[in-house]
Amino acid sequence: MGHVSPQSKATPAEDGYVVRRYEPADRDQFLDLYEEVFEKARTPEWFNWRYGGPHTDEVRMFLAEKDGEIVGAEPFISFEICGGGETVSALQPADAMVHPDHRRNGLLTRITEAAIDHYTDAGPSFIFNFPNQAAIGAFLKLGWVQVGEVATAYRIQKPSAFLKSDRAKRMGPLADAFSAAGYRARDAATLAAARRRSDDEVTVTRHADIPSKRLAALYESAVSPRLHAPRTEAFYDWRFANPQWDTVAYTAKREGELVASIVTCTQASHGITTTKILDALPIVDAEAESEAFDRLLRVAIDDHDYVDTVAVAEDTIPPTVLSRLNFFRNDRFPMSIRGSPTPVVARPLVPEDETQWTVGGRHLADRADWCLSFAEQDTSV
Repeated sequence: MGHVSPQSKATPAEDGYVVRRYEPADRDQFLDLYEEVFEKARTPEWFNWRYGGPHTDEVRMFLAEKDGEIVGAEPFISFEICGGGETVSALQPADAMVHPDHRRNGLLTRITEAAIDHYTDAGPSFIFNFPNQAAIGAFLKLGWVQVGEVATAYRIQKPSAFLKSDRAKRMGPLADAFSAAGYRARDAATLAAARRRSDDEVTVTRHADIPSKRLAALYESAVSPRLHAPRTEAFYDWRFANPQWDTVAYTAKREGELVASIVTCTQASHGITTTKILDALPIVDAEAESEAFDRLLRVAIDDHDYVDTVAVAEDTIPPTVLSRLNFFRNDRFPMSIRGSPTPVVARPLVPEDETQWTVGGRHLADRADWCLSFAEQDTSV
């Protein structure tokens, strides 16, 4: 982490709040505020992973302070994004928060405006993020545009985890048993059909440690022209190293050649255990490797048969594979009853400059120009 110069010249506003850049000495107070707001304790190791990485030499964050106490913060995750052969630096706001006693004072707006003013001259080209429905309006007022949405597909393995009423919960074990039996029958049928469709001999290998060098080489063999985070070796070593995650990688080979991969993480949150498909390669022409993805996903599902649900972002695995493995998108019935897609917003640091809206000829405001897996998203941490 690089050192951020002290902000001793920051002047309090009339209401006593000071908005300034993060300093290394702020970390413990930030973690205390994070636990107060999100009711989750985080470690210094998590902090260094979350806000560090290969694309920054400092913690990119702005704070609100009053009487020497940090009462609000907006940190940023640092990414590289490439498209059309061009790579630029980008920021993703994450974990923006204000202490409950200091809300309704416009602090997040002040913090965001200060961050934009600073980073306009500090290197990054644009900001993109995935706000919830309640927060999107605030970003739009500050110059973001809505790119579109990214749907998530779910395979519900244990319906009991999602039952709310006491009466429904009593039926939970029976629902789980019927669900498991149904999945086993359909999975067996679709596997048999897949083997009839293809004579491919695909072998799948599990990796407790991410094989970063091999995955980066697979990525380089076919780089997508759409906007995405480039899968370099350094990216793999950082992005999937969250100390809170149980992470496993899977690779598929055909005739000894690496042809496809996925990276999964498993975590419990709010009483539900989820395995997420964080990443998949190849990004380009993924449908051509649908059989390899089928095998990879089946092995991962079998390894995680104990979890409540398996989740995957829409740009990650070919839809044909997800359909035959009982995944349902949250922008379609029946999953749309309980959930909705995640908005995607973006903003160049200099929105008045039309050239800042494109990267390698791909437009930031065009959802079709993006390829968004969980690797690009501020996914649950």
